Amino acid sequence: MADGKFSIKGNMKTRLGIFVCSLLALPAAGLWLSGYELRMPSSGGLPETANTPAVLLTTLIFTGYILLINHLIKLLSGNNLLNLQRNYFIHIGTASAILGWLLVYLNLFVTSWGTQTDNFFLQILLYTPLFALLAPAVLITRALIGSFSGLLKHLSRGRPFPELRNETLVFSLLPFAALGLMGGAAWPEKLFWLLWIAPLLLLSGLQLLWREQTIFSGLKSGDWGRLTCTAMAGVIVGNFVVFVYQNNGGITTISLSSSFVIQLGYVTFGLLCLQLSDVLAEGRQGKLHTPLSKKPFPIHIVAKSTSRKNTNHV
Repeated sequence: MADGKFSIKGNMKTRLGIFVCSLLALPAAGLWLSGYELRMPSSGGLPETANTPAVLLTTLIFTGYILLINHLIKLLSGNNLLNLQRNYFIHIGTASAILGWLLVYLNLFVTSWGTQTDNFFLQILLYTPLFALLAPAVLITRALIGSFSGLLKHLSRGRPFPELRNETLVFSLLPFAALGLMGGAAWPEKLFWLLWIAPLLLLSGLQLLWREQTIFSGLKSGDWGRLTCTAMAGVIVGNFVVFVYQNNGGITTISLSSSFVIQLGYVTFGLLCLQLSDVLAEGRQGKLHTPLSKKPFPIHIVAKSTSRKNTNHV
C-alpha cells in the first residue's frame, strides 16, 4: 500500500508539473509564433503603485470571511472544516497562491485587467497571502451552499450528460486547451476567452489522461450538485473580493466586454479551484486510482462440491 501511495503522489506531481509548465510555455510559444512582442499591461492612466492598505485590509477581511463561513458550517453540521482538514487546506492555500500568480502571468498576454508594474517584490509580499485565500474560500463557500441537503437533492436529479469515451475526451480537451493557451496569446482580442478556460480544460484533460475522475464525471448520472454549488461559490467569492478591495480604496480596471463575461470568469475560476483541490485530495488519500472502466477478474475460479463421509462436528 505504501508503494501505491508513492505512485499516486508521483502521478499527481507529474500532472501538476505538466499543468504549470504548459501554462508558462504555451502562451509564450503562441506569442513567438505570431511574431508579436509581449505588451506589458497598463493601468489605463491610473497610478502604477500598489495600494498597500487596500490589499492588506482586503486580505484581513477575506480571512474573516473564511472564518465566518467555517463557523456557519459548524453551526449547521457540527463540523469544523478548518480543524478537521487543516493540512489539506494548507496544501490548497499553497496551490492557490501559485495558481494566482500563474493567472497574473497569463494576464500579461491578454491584459484582461490592469496591473501595477512597479516593485514586483513588494507585489509578491502583498498579493501572495490574498491569492492563497482564494481557493480555500471557494471550497468552504461551496461547502456552506452544499450543507442545504434539499438543494443538493434537487440538483442530483438533473438531466444526464451523454457519456463519451475517455479517449475522445482526452483528444478533445488537451488540444483545445493548447489552442487556447497559444491562440489566446497570439490573438488576444478574439481568443482571450479561450485562454481563460484553457487551464480548466487542461487540468481536466490531464486527469482523464491518467484515467482519473474529473469534476464533470457526475454529469453522466445527472448529478449537477458539485458543479452548481462551486459555480455559485466562485461568483460569490470573486464579487466579494473585488467589492472589498474597491471599498477600501483599491482601483481595479477590468477590460472585459461585459459584466456577464466577468461573472463567467468567476465561475470558471471556481471550477478550476475545485478540480485542483480534487487532484490534491487524490494524492493525500493515497488511492491508487479511480478507474473509469472496470475489467473483469482475469482468473476464473470454479467451485466443486465434494462429499465427505464420517464428518465430525466440533
